[in-house]
Amino acid sequence: MELSLSSWKLTWLCGLVGLLLVTVVQGTFLDTYQVQLAELHKQMKTEIGKRFRENSELNGVMITQDLIPLLAEGTVAIREANGELRGQVDTLRPSDATGECWASVDALIYLYTQFAQWDLQDCAYGGYSQWMREDSRLRFYPVAHELHRASSEVINTIVGILAEDNVVTNGEDVEGRLDGSLDHFNEVFIEGLQDLDEEIEKHNDRSVAIEQYMRECIDRTIATSREDVEYTVRYAEYFCLEA
Repeated sequence: MELSLSSWKLTWLCGLVGLLLVTVVQGTFLDTYQVQLAELHKQMKTEIGKRFRENSELNGVMITQDLIPLLAEGTVAIREANGELRGQVDTLRPSDATGECWASVDALIYLYTQFAQWDLQDCAYGGYSQWMREDSRLRFYPVAHELHRASSEVINTIVGILAEDNVVTNGEDVEGRLDGSLDHFNEVFIEGLQDLDEEIEKHNDRSVAIEQYMRECIDRTIATSREDVEYTVRYAEYFCLEA
């Protein structure tokens, strides 16, 4: 949104400069300035866009190559635990088994199967909300938005200078101030891109962190699922067979 705001201001700026060039010969320096600013602004949008795409591509690779396989492993392990649970209970259950006790066992099997699935979903959501969404708010996007904001402030300053009544009559002073603004715009651009590049370089560290979080969460889910298997089998043995 801020970048779009800067774009219309730049369009207004270029139109104003063009009008001055048509009506006043002394406005030649404004023509040069107009070209330089427009080119720098175009380059800034291009470079920021490239870094947005690079950051998105890195996220995509992390999801497809690291996180989805982790979730798949967890899903297989939980299915195995559920199958083991049903197999052990079926081995214990007499062929003529009826009554509330075995109905309770069946209810436990259903509940623990659902719990494991929900826990695995929580791992996936936690990885997204805690690491990807929140990390984006703290890492790459705030830096990009700050660059947009800073560049917009510089353009606001330029628009203010060109809106003054003495742009042509006080040309030397105006040219100096415009040169200063252009230099500042260039500094903001260079420093902002360096900051974005640094954030992209940190992506690997963040990828390792989210993968570790997901693996620990999934491992806990698998361990809990196996504990549920053991509990249900003990419940069936103690209450349904020995009682």
